[in-house]
Amino acid sequence: MKTSSTPTPDALLAFDALARKGSFTAAADDIGCAKSRISQLVKELEQQLGTVLVLRNTRRVALTETGRRLAEHARQLREMLEKVGPDIEEAQGLIEGPLRISATASFAQYLLAPMLSELAACHPGLELELRAENRLQDPINDGVDFCIRSRNVHDDRLVAKPLGFVWEAPYASPDYLAKAPPLNSPDDLCRHRILLNSHHVYGREWRLEKDGELKSITTRPMLVCDQYASLISGLIAGHGVALLPHYVASHYLESGHLVRVLPGWQGGSWPVYLVFPYRQPLPKKYEAFIQHVTPRLRAVLEERPLYSGEKA
Repeated sequence: MKTSSTPTPDALLAFDALARKGSFTAAADDIGCAKSRISQLVKELEQQLGTVLVLRNTRRVALTETGRRLAEHARQLREMLEKVGPDIEEAQGLIEGPLRISATASFAQYLLAPMLSELAACHPGLELELRAENRLQDPINDGVDFCIRSRNVHDDRLVAKPLGFVWEAPYASPDYLAKAPPLNSPDDLCRHRILLNSHHVYGREWRLEKDGELKSITTRPMLVCDQYASLISGLIAGHGVALLPHYVASHYLESGHLVRVLPGWQGGSWPVYLVFPYRQPLPKKYEAFIQHVTPRLRAVLEERPLYSGEKA
């Protein structure tokens, strides 16, 4: 009796072996199962399709017309499955295809974008996508291959490679300092205009440390923004003082647009990780990304930056 169910892959592969080998015994040997199992699967196929597929005799089997048609479909299935292993192995070994990386806007702009441009030049087959978001993304649920995460990673499904630390300190422009009141100690900040990152861990409170001494200053910011790039525009325009990560400020220190204020006083610091789902073995494109990006990020993040007037 004909049914509406779809033939199973096991049944089609058993029928393919029978069509190729010409007997139930040879088919069973070919795919490594019992002769009775081949017979059972062929009977199930005949019941599902509502037709006779093979004519049996004591020595060999002969395919009916519908059997020959089904044998062609079964052959295509076997050949497709035979290609799966080599195709996946080849994909694992190629440094090409899509690679999605998530990071905060500042990490993306000041660190990752130049590194990924270099990586793309080395491996033209890669299709790199950099997602610059301050929202925490999950490598598994959000469909990204790598994330740059700071502070803590509490997820046993993920690998977290330590990259170093972000160090925060106060900065301003020379133009602002030339016109502003003296700024010799953290207590003087109450007389200065403050630009604040809205993701600052202590909110409007600045905690500065020097030689073991801790100062907590409650600020009244004139501008609050969630992007360091916008804060820097305000700093360069001479509008106040802001806490910046060292990897952001270093670009503007070199150009002379910003200077470090309150020498020796340090803001907060927090760890940074390269996070990705556990996979073994790693695809070659993963290995290429890790080998390219990890040492470059560590070179920036592993050492606490020293400023003029500080001692190592």
